[in-house]
Amino acid sequence: MKSVVLLGATGSIGEQTLEIIEQYPERFKLVAATANHSVKALEAIVHKHDIKIVAIAESHVAAFDDRQCYSATNLDQLINDLEDDVVVVNALVGAVGLKPTMAALKRGFDVLLANKETLVVGGAVIMPLLKESSAKLIPIDSEHSALAQCLRGSRVEDVDKVVITASGGSFRDLDKAALENVTVKDALKHPNWSMGAKITIDSATMMNKVFEVIEAHYLFDLPYHKIEAVLHRESIVHGMVHFVDGNVLMHAGPADMRIPILSALEGDLIRLPYRSVFDITKIKSLSFETIDPIRYSLFDLGIAVARKEGLHTVTMNAANEVAVALFLEGKIAFNAIEEIITDCLLAFDNGYEISLDAILQLDAQVRAYVEKKYMDGE
Repeated sequence: MKSVVLLGATGSIGEQTLEIIEQYPERFKLVAATANHSVKALEAIVHKHDIKIVAIAESHVAAFDDRQCYSATNLDQLINDLEDDVVVVNALVGAVGLKPTMAALKRGFDVLLANKETLVVGGAVIMPLLKESSAKLIPIDSEHSALAQCLRGSRVEDVDKVVITASGGSFRDLDKAALENVTVKDALKHPNWSMGAKITIDSATMMNKVFEVIEAHYLFDLPYHKIEAVLHRESIVHGMVHFVDGNVLMHAGPADMRIPILSALEGDLIRLPYRSVFDITKIKSLSFETIDPIRYSLFDLGIAVARKEGLHTVTMNAANEVAVALFLEGKIAFNAIEEIITDCLLAFDNGYEISLDAILQLDAQVRAYVEKKYMDGE
């Protein structure tokens, strides 16, 4: 039986991970869970699974005084204090996921990664750490899980390129000029599925796909020129691999995150049964388009930043996190997200001396800059 530590237990991925754990009680046991401000949801998880270790925002710690409770800002300490072998599901949102991922790898714990920002801001420090660790970094993202399935048994030198797919987000049928007056309510209506607020906005700006390209670069040890993204409205094909011998493998299936979660939890050698609704005869057509660099200019900018490498990915991510939060709070327009990211990339120099301290320091500086300039209006 695998003992599971679930970081971000009350979010969309966290909730679906809990469903899988509850479906297979003989194989998986929840031993620790974290949340931020969702006290009642975490209380329900604690009592249902009888877990002793939790983390929550500092202001809510007293609500769990009968448990071993950590502040949500000290998740790396929670990982360091664990006595037994575990797998860590990182379903956090944002750069906060970096430190607990590093702590888990140092302890030799496999990390099942749904937290894109870990590799976006910290890939350059995570990958050397992973090489020294006995642990694995296993993707939960549907696109990267799809690529991992297609790549099983293949060598990296056999890969000509990989392709990840993008739905186009909430505003895929609008031209860029029409985005000026879109609302938060409009932005959160994803055409294909229901996700958390932040990732839904990132899908609409296509920043989510930038992050996924960066993830693929690190996860599969591929140069950026071998990673492509295409628009695929149906969200049926999640990824494809072109091999040097001309063969192309595609991974298709329903837009159901429980499938990659189960694949990550079960490992490479076992396939546990899961009932999914997927009838290929109901699919009338599949469409694929190039991503328009004018319509999705933030995607084009983000890929350029990724190719240059260095600390500008930290700047881009921090600016995006704060800008998305400001949009969700109704404080800026949708188009201002791209404006803020561009502003920050110009305001902060790129750097190539990358360390955890450098990442955390720059992350804090960018967040403070955006909050001061765009929230306080100074």
